Amino acid sequence: MKFAVYVPDNLEGPAPVLYILGGMSSSEQTFIQKSGFQRWAAHYGIIVVSPDVCPRVTFGVEKNEIEAKGLSFYVNAVKKPWNRNYQMYSYVNEELPSIIQENFNVNKDRQSIMGHSMGGHGALISALKNPGKFRSVSALAPVCNPSKTPDIQFILKCYFGDDTKTMEEWDATCLVADYKGPELNILIHQGNNDKYAEQLKLENFISACEKAGIEISVNIEEGYDHGFYFISSFMEQHFHHHSKFLCGS
Repeated sequence: MKFAVYVPDNLEGPAPVLYILGGMSSSEQTFIQKSGFQRWAAHYGIIVVSPDVCPRVTFGVEKNEIEAKGLSFYVNAVKKPWNRNYQMYSYVNEELPSIIQENFNVNKDRQSIMGHSMGGHGALISALKNPGKFRSVSALAPVCNPSKTPDIQFILKCYFGDDTKTMEEWDATCLVADYKGPELNILIHQGNNDKYAEQLKLENFISACEKAGIEISVNIEEGYDHGFYFISSFMEQHFHHHSKFLCGS
């Protein structure tokens, strides 16, 4: 696995850390190159860690769609051959933070997580499955209810078989109902011209949060789609959101 780390200049003492999870067809370099987050990470004094979206392994002679597009969905696969390497949930929540804490001057008690699309899904399930681990969570056009999305069900079946119960254990909308922990501090942005809106199913997540009494801030932005012009346009808001919980600013 590769990951990218941005360390602002002139940090004093252990710094807060924000993990950013990319979407399909991304790598550890995508957010570094396209989102423009560095200005705001430097402004608030936040170390940013952006892992690759999947293990770069090939099963068979040629990469299939799952491998080629990096469709890990940040879960721990249980079916062969995926279970050997596709343990992205454990990587993001256990292995990677341990590596970062050992090698960078971070405050392990001040960490947050965010992501885009598939990475937004990864950020949401990481926060929901680890109450109190992350001080805040945010997502840009996140996949919210993958177990109820036919195109994504195909991918999840590769990892879990036909067991819908297991799929739901990796679904943010399903996890919300059983969440017991401190306030999640969730911020979400989505464009109203997002061509993947039907697959994202944000409305299902909003409804589940309302039923569970979990507060979220949702912003539907006029004229924006699913891409990096959209993402870069709202980096400031997301870093400001996280700074309130990471930096006390």
